[in-house]
Amino acid sequence: MSYVHLLDGCEPHLAEVVGGKAVGLGSLLRENLQVPPGFAIGTHAYREFVSATGLDRHIHGLLEGADSIEAEAEASERIGMLFEERELGRALREELASAYGELGEPPVAVRSSAISEDAAEASFAGEHETFLWMQGEAAVARAVLRCWASLFTPQALAYFRRVGLRADETAMGVVVQQMVPAEAAGVMMTLDPVTGDRSQITIEGSFGLGEAVVAGEVTPDRYGVDKVTLEIRSRTLSPKHAAYRFDPELGEVRLVDVPAEEQELPCLSDEEVIEVASLGKRVERALGHPQDIEWAIGPGVSGAREVYLLQTRPETVWSQKPREAPVAVGSSALERMVQAMTRNSGSQA
Repeated sequence: MSYVHLLDGCEPHLAEVVGGKAVGLGSLLRENLQVPPGFAIGTHAYREFVSATGLDRHIHGLLEGADSIEAEAEASERIGMLFEERELGRALREELASAYGELGEPPVAVRSSAISEDAAEASFAGEHETFLWMQGEAAVARAVLRCWASLFTPQALAYFRRVGLRADETAMGVVVQQMVPAEAAGVMMTLDPVTGDRSQITIEGSFGLGEAVVAGEVTPDRYGVDKVTLEIRSRTLSPKHAAYRFDPELGEVRLVDVPAEEQELPCLSDEEVIEVASLGKRVERALGHPQDIEWAIGPGVSGAREVYLLQTRPETVWSQKPREAPVAVGSSALERMVQAMTRNSGSQA
């Protein structure tokens, strides 16, 4: 079985093979949306690796004795060191090098794609690691190992414990995607995350790569867009004091200061806000339920700014709650009042 899978072939029935993140990207590509090119490394590569190196026995033993938060943190650190001490097998290295070479060996993002990650009923978003701007076969191979190790981060172990799963009984896929030199990036939910209003699309963004928004290191600009008309309902512009950007001299991504005169400028034009929202609406319609989407805007082939979708996952909070029946258009005030009273009496039963 091949270790590498084309992203557009990562269909939902292959979630156990490629992981949740790869499945989400496959869904976007099959809708002909603009996604950075890349590939996925299947979960069987992980399983084969831990078995061949004996890591599965070490991991099981370390987790068996981890019966407290402190013990989990210690086990996580020791497991990470075990992965760092090892190298990928030759067959996987060769296939990885070939797939990376077909991309042209550009800087890439190497992202974890766990089996349970991004599922509609339980999202592991943020529990595992992503490594940005990796370039060269050796750096990409090392990042794959570190993604595998992130199956056992302290936060992931705590999440597994809460949902009644064992980390050593699951597996990790990996997604390798060409980097977008993002001038702005962020997240979008195809509902209002505060109220659950499904008639709104909510966009948050900031300058540079999206990690500052995802990690909560800046207060992002926030837009509310009407899902039907795509009109901007609300906007809140915040001082964006820092941004993650690639430093070519150091060869790494750094959190840098945004010049004071630029901090309160919008990270998106109104036209770009509407374009991002329209893509979110399209993704939700294609996948059939509200989505939590990561996006970036950077120069395309022509040099003009273009929107790229980096991943999508089902929204897992409001989507699990029953939807109230909508009030019929044109209904009278009395009918609306009766409907509200019926809802309230039902909730008190």
